[in-house]
Amino acid sequence: MNTVEPIWFGRYRLTSRIATGGMAEVYLGRHIDEAGNFGPMVAVKRLLPHLVKDPQIVRMFLNEARITAQITHPNVVRILDLGQEGTEPFIAMELLEGRTFADVRQKAADDGRRVPLGITLRILTDACRGLDAAHRAVDEEGNPISLVHRDFTPDNIHVGVSGEVKVIDFGIAKTNSWGSGTEPGTLKGKFFYMSPEMILAKPVDHRADLFAAGVMLYEQLCGHRPFTGLSIDEVVMRIAEGGHKPPRTFDPSVPEALEAVCMTALQKDPDQRFPSLQEFNTALEAIGGPAQLSTPEEVGAYVAALFPAEKDARRQTIKRARLMDPSHPGTPAAGAVAVGMTPPAGSGPLTPSKEESPSAQVEPAAAPASSNRWILVAIPVVMTVLGVVGGYWYKNRAPDMTPDALLTAAVAAKPSERAAALEPLLAHSAATAEHFERASKLLIESNAWDLALKASEAWQKKSPQDARAFILEGRAAAQLRKGKRAEAALEKAAALAPADVEVDLALAQLRELQGDAAGALAAYDNALKKKPTSVDLKAKRGFWLSQAGRLDEAAALLSGVLATRFDAISAAELAFVKQRQGQLGPAVDLLKKAIKADPTLMSAHYYLGAIQHAQGDIKGARASYLEADRLAPTDPRAVTALCQMDSQQKAPELAETRKKIQQRFPEQATSLLNSCP
Repeated sequence: MNTVEPIWFGRYRLTSRIATGGMAEVYLGRHIDEAGNFGPMVAVKRLLPHLVKDPQIVRMFLNEARITAQITHPNVVRILDLGQEGTEPFIAMELLEGRTFADVRQKAADDGRRVPLGITLRILTDACRGLDAAHRAVDEEGNPISLVHRDFTPDNIHVGVSGEVKVIDFGIAKTNSWGSGTEPGTLKGKFFYMSPEMILAKPVDHRADLFAAGVMLYEQLCGHRPFTGLSIDEVVMRIAEGGHKPPRTFDPSVPEALEAVCMTALQKDPDQRFPSLQEFNTALEAIGGPAQLSTPEEVGAYVAALFPAEKDARRQTIKRARLMDPSHPGTPAAGAVAVGMTPPAGSGPLTPSKEESPSAQVEPAAAPASSNRWILVAIPVVMTVLGVVGGYWYKNRAPDMTPDALLTAAVAAKPSERAAALEPLLAHSAATAEHFERASKLLIESNAWDLALKASEAWQKKSPQDARAFILEGRAAAQLRKGKRAEAALEKAAALAPADVEVDLALAQLRELQGDAAGALAAYDNALKKKPTSVDLKAKRGFWLSQAGRLDEAAALLSGVLATRFDAISAAELAFVKQRQGQLGPAVDLLKKAIKADPTLMSAHYYLGAIQHAQGDIKGARASYLEADRLAPTDPRAVTALCQMDSQQKAPELAETRKKIQQRFPEQATSLLNSCP
């Protein structure tokens, strides 16, 4: 395997994408100056491609960096650089390893616990210390910038594995110097943490952030929010009215002094709250006893225990990205794995991960009429019995059937029944490597990956030096998200058959599933060296060049593919390249051809919607986004882009679009909805 090649973005060498939100992506990168000197590893934040040409989004993006750069405090994330590469703005900031306070609370809740009071108080007071410094920040001329964060929530407090706490994401903050990206009368931020004055569109100052701190403290003390309701409108109304119950109503063990601090912070009238977060902190720190603050070391140990380095996917992402950096002394000679760069739908046999693509929520069907209920009950019972009987028949008849007969029966069976038909083959004494190869193709076609993995094991027992058996293991393990096993199997296959292009293709598929664009490119490069005339391989490599942002190379390769034959996926991806190069007319022509050739290609409709939006064709963009969303309901990109457009246009459909995101992507809803308030 070859070393993975990083991606260059201006003066930053980007190793891997480590996070994605509703508006931007974050990459691990390293600054390298003209003399070749290495800077520290940083997090480089880039807008999503379809937002780069939206002036309001760009303004908010740049305001975040300008505002945050004015604040120098250990409890606020540091902005190291703000710039523009071509037409694309970017922010380079310090690299943080840990989780948000929201993640910490959710993981504790998943384990049936509440975050210990001392831990929460330390996290909250440290965050308030940083935000208080932001409230007091001045510009270059010494004038107060009068900052209000307006989105001070658990999602925007980062807690490091070493115990450091930092306020992040000043994307919708307001200052005297730059204002904000918010139009007058538009609500920003998360409703549960909004102050009454924000809800009622009254003048807002730093005490709105103090109210949000009070909400977070109340959640800790009571186990629920102070203002709840069955709809956003109901929550907003209750916040505006006030009148929440004191924490000791729900838990008499809460110290009276702690309850008093919480209730003061949550006063409806800003003048009745603490004058500043500094006074809020002073009051909390003075309580002591059961409300004694934990130490930063105790916070770090708690977070590290909740998210252990060897198991936590996000920490593993950063670790692997670090190892991929060529200037890192521990960089492996073989390509290291980087995860997080999710390929778009319609780009081949890629399946979204469980975390990124939760199943859509489906409304329950109406109850059937009583006269028909026995039919609905009987059908699944009969089908279950038939399945059990069928499986039993296959297994017990296996000794009487030859491997060829089992394969013939499997071919004749329905795709859903092929796994059961082929299972007896795995233990058949007469089965050969050729039988296993034929069976593996049927299992792959049926997406029966569990049985395909078992088939690879049986095949290896029969033929321990057959590279094809290890390739099958690598493919199946990759689909089952068993990355380490897939790596090991493909290394063995490469050692047994170094000239076999199928090894490189299986490795490319693994890298695609891991979202590792650089790794996929390296694998396709190897494959093309072995089959330099393969148009299919050129198309795949062109796609990943585009996804990696290497636009000129992608344009040349994809144009060559289309000159040889028309391929809808390649045409759509070339259109995406041309869109980013500013060639909107040719991009639209390519997308229309792609859609005509394959009307079900989600990416073509999504890319077309982005161009139509940029051109001001709102009706056309809506139709394209809706079609893309219909074709790929587990991919959040189209519906998120539609939500952003609805928000900008103040469209009446915005509420329905937001509801759709909440229902379909509950785990990602917070970050996705932040981009279309």
